[in-house]
Amino acid sequence: MIIDAHSHVLMNPRIRYTPEATTFMSAEQQIAVMDKFGIDKAVILPMSNPEILPEYQGLYEVLEICRKYPGRFIPFCNVDPRLTGSLLNVTADHFEFILNQYKAAGCMGLGEISAKIWWDDPRILNLFEACQRVGFPVTFHTSIEASNDYGLMDDVGFPRFEKVLKMFPKLKFFGHSQGFWAEISGEVTKEEKAGYPKGPVAEGGAVVRLMEDYPNLYGDISANSGLNAFLRDTEFAYRFIERFQDRLLFGLDYCSPDNERKHIPWLQAARDESKISSQAYDKIMYRNIAGILNIEI
Repeated sequence: MIIDAHSHVLMNPRIRYTPEATTFMSAEQQIAVMDKFGIDKAVILPMSNPEILPEYQGLYEVLEICRKYPGRFIPFCNVDPRLTGSLLNVTADHFEFILNQYKAAGCMGLGEISAKIWWDDPRILNLFEACQRVGFPVTFHTSIEASNDYGLMDDVGFPRFEKVLKMFPKLKFFGHSQGFWAEISGEVTKEEKAGYPKGPVAEGGAVVRLMEDYPNLYGDISANSGLNAFLRDTEFAYRFIERFQDRLLFGLDYCSPDNERKHIPWLQAARDESKISSQAYDKIMYRNIAGILNIEI
């Protein structure tokens, strides 16, 4: 079995970012990718933050996709923490009321959070508190302030994010994006945190330290950012995978039909060549996310 923990799927996308860009993935295109790679199920992360919004996606569309393709998709919801544009108007209680309705509709988590605000902004803390109460895991994109990227902002070393991990010990965070995976290595610069650094992984990476210290942090290995963290130093990657096999989640993050993701052949080769154990492979590919979301396998 394979479960993709990170997909963006619209029923019939029409809107593009730029004249050169493609639309996001349609449900039909996503199913074709899943069938090509032998993926059984995929988590739909709806897009509702204006930083990345070519085409708004609401709950009805997500649930319609799940209904049209029964057994293939797992719905998450997404709520912008800046819901009212005020620091004071929406409390954790308000967010909890909203999230409980999403949960009753069938949603199993929240994300991908892409709002470009600081990790310790009171608005996002209220949303995290509500997610912890409701039992929703959170998929996030993270960035630095001085970049064109979107996502929750922090400095090198994740000082703000670490405070959040301490504040919400029962909330599972799924770490994603180049701003997250660049910090698998120590000695990271701001420029590297905003990109896809190459070369050997140095000791002292913030991601390694935080995963050691906070069992509520998980690694979403989707997109080029996740795979780059492994390909830049494969010997380190094999050790990292074995060490944190209980908290790594497979995903592809296809945003366009033109994307090409090589996660599956790389992971399969690593398993077949005994670079990683079959046990670690199975946990990453489906057992971890199935356990978190209580999916029968």
